[in-house]
Amino acid sequence: MIAAARIDALMNQGWPAASSTELDGWLVRRNAGVTLRANSVLPAGAPFDLGRALDYVENLYAAHGIAPSFQVGPAAQPGDLDAYLAARGYQLRNPTLVLCATVSEVLANLPEPDVAVNISAAPDDHWMDFWWSVDGRGGSAAQAAARQILNRSRALYAVIPSGPPVRAIGRLALVGDWAGLYCLAVDPRHRRLGLAQAIIHGLLRKATTLGTERVWLQVVESNAPARALYDRLGFQVASRYHYRVKA
Repeated sequence: MIAAARIDALMNQGWPAASSTELDGWLVRRNAGVTLRANSVLPAGAPFDLGRALDYVENLYAAHGIAPSFQVGPAAQPGDLDAYLAARGYQLRNPTLVLCATVSEVLANLPEPDVAVNISAAPDDHWMDFWWSVDGRGGSAAQAAARQILNRSRALYAVIPSGPPVRAIGRLALVGDWAGLYCLAVDPRHRRLGLAQAIIHGLLRKATTLGTERVWLQVVESNAPARALYDRLGFQVASRYHYRVKA
């Protein structure tokens, strides 16, 4: 099974922030406050002076108008960071599981799609508008900042159909021989028709031609329907994380 620290690094590459400051083993990420992952600390190493490092993080985020936040998982350093943050007034948010599988196993468990899935190397306006209508938080400036996150890493984008009205989308970040599934969304009026599975199939089938062998995804721990789907496809829990956000 892949190490938690390796999973953290892959996720960071698959969803890169505009700016990152290295701080004695921590990666302090900033992206105009758009998406929690891109505006949180990835605590990959233990700072020599924990209190001083936290003061620096809080001051830096305050200067950028961002709530100080940490992504805390099994590899977070120091080992008691979560308790330390809780005592400092940081609130727990979004407990999330990280699931992994081989691409070949997932494809073997997926039916052949009965709809056309359009795959491209960049998100067009129809893709972006649909994703933002389902998952977005903020206006046009926030949407533009989110689009920049997507464009900073190599990825594939799937959409059903190829133009409006869009019914389903997905993104597959490409990192070496790994890929990360993001932004999977289906129009509520077209759910339970197998569109999410069609999107996953289309992305992974294309990724196999690019040397991708393994895939990860993140799912909120409380999302039972999504977890049931991923379990049927052969995904297994490889890691987990949550956020600590200063009130």
